[in-house]
Amino acid sequence: MPIPHLFRPTPLRKRLWQGGGALFVFIATLTISNVFSHSDKAVTRNTLGHDFLAFYTAGTFVREGRYQDLYNLDSVRTFQHQVASANGLELDRDSFGPWWNPPFYAWVFAPVSVLPYHTALLIWTIFNCLCLACAMVLLCRMLPEHLGGDFATWGLVPLLIVTSMPFVQAISHGQNTFSSLLLLSLVVTAWREKRAVLAGMACALLFYKPQVGAIVALILTLNLGVRVLLGMGFVLSLIGMATSWAMPGSLVSYLQQLPLNVHFMQVEHMYLWERHVTFKAFFRLLLQGRDAGEALLSTQIFTVFTCGCFGLALLLAALRTRKQVDCPWSGETRAGSRDRLIAATIATMPLLMPFYFDYDLLLLAVPATLFAAEMIRRNPELPATRGQRWIVRLWGMLFVWMMFNPGLARAIHVNGTVILASVLSAMLIARAGLYQVIVHHGKDEAKGPAIDTMLRQAA
Repeated sequence: MPIPHLFRPTPLRKRLWQGGGALFVFIATLTISNVFSHSDKAVTRNTLGHDFLAFYTAGTFVREGRYQDLYNLDSVRTFQHQVASANGLELDRDSFGPWWNPPFYAWVFAPVSVLPYHTALLIWTIFNCLCLACAMVLLCRMLPEHLGGDFATWGLVPLLIVTSMPFVQAISHGQNTFSSLLLLSLVVTAWREKRAVLAGMACALLFYKPQVGAIVALILTLNLGVRVLLGMGFVLSLIGMATSWAMPGSLVSYLQQLPLNVHFMQVEHMYLWERHVTFKAFFRLLLQGRDAGEALLSTQIFTVFTCGCFGLALLLAALRTRKQVDCPWSGETRAGSRDRLIAATIATMPLLMPFYFDYDLLLLAVPATLFAAEMIRRNPELPATRGQRWIVRLWGMLFVWMMFNPGLARAIHVNGTVILASVLSAMLIARAGLYQVIVHHGKDEAKGPAIDTMLRQAA
């Protein structure tokens, strides 16, 4: 019986275009049909972008000199419900969005807070789309240079980004994920070029969202050295002095009040743990569900243990990368080793953080692009290793699973995204660490085909 054409062996690039194209058509169809649907059944502007309420609130507070209210939950709740009532937003009586970011970031939204809410949200969305476009350009530039005119390859970068669930979540929530992706792409671009000071300066800007910048800053410093701290310290010092001058006491208020606000939202009330992609959220949801209450001892033990294992493994991989040398027998280079470390760092970062929403998984576009670039550069005469094939499968499974995870995780109390992301992280860390061990210890003992075989087995 002949095999249907759909199930015949097909190059991966063609399959990605087929799947991504089908998703793009599906999303475009839903978007267009929503425009012509009755208002009772359609998704309207009154139900979208509610995360922007927190940004709009913070911008208004600092513009009016009320920066001391940034972390006052009562003031934030009252203002947001006033805005919702005035603009017809569909906001539950007890719902509101706290300001989680450092105080200096609120100044970004001060100019648009002068405008009506919907106008401000539109401008914010346009700005974020521009950030996303710039980030896509930087990501495409991470691919091999000879692909500059090969749209069939680099075109997959924007296609798979705009059809991913994190993209849909970020743009529909009014989030700042696209600007985070741009800043992270700038950091990685400078990191790959070993421009330590510039990488540190860009990384400092990532601290507007500390859960995105912390792990990257640590591994970046270990890999490129203390010059990273010079760039990072310069930018953070300027930001700190400007914040202290414009909003005296706000940084102290941020450090003191933020933990209390997180406790209020996550412990004193039912919380949407299924939307977080951290080990903390995984064990909390698995062992305790979404109910309010302090974390069980078992939850804390499992969280600390898994974070410790993954964090230590990533740290060891970073330290081993410092010993990497260009190997003439295997073709392994410092640049390739650095790319694998960067990919492992960004893929592991969400799991280790205490607070990391699923829409920020769009940042995984960076390690995915770096892995794709490595696969393109490899010797075409050599078949992909088992590890490489499994990493490709994991990327695909994670891409698809994220579309269904929020609802399923809420129902069954198992966050599949965390499981897939942790397996992917483990494999990327292993590749980042094992290459250095084999090259460092095996270069004088095995040459030519022998060490090449060892490297391929490690991959």
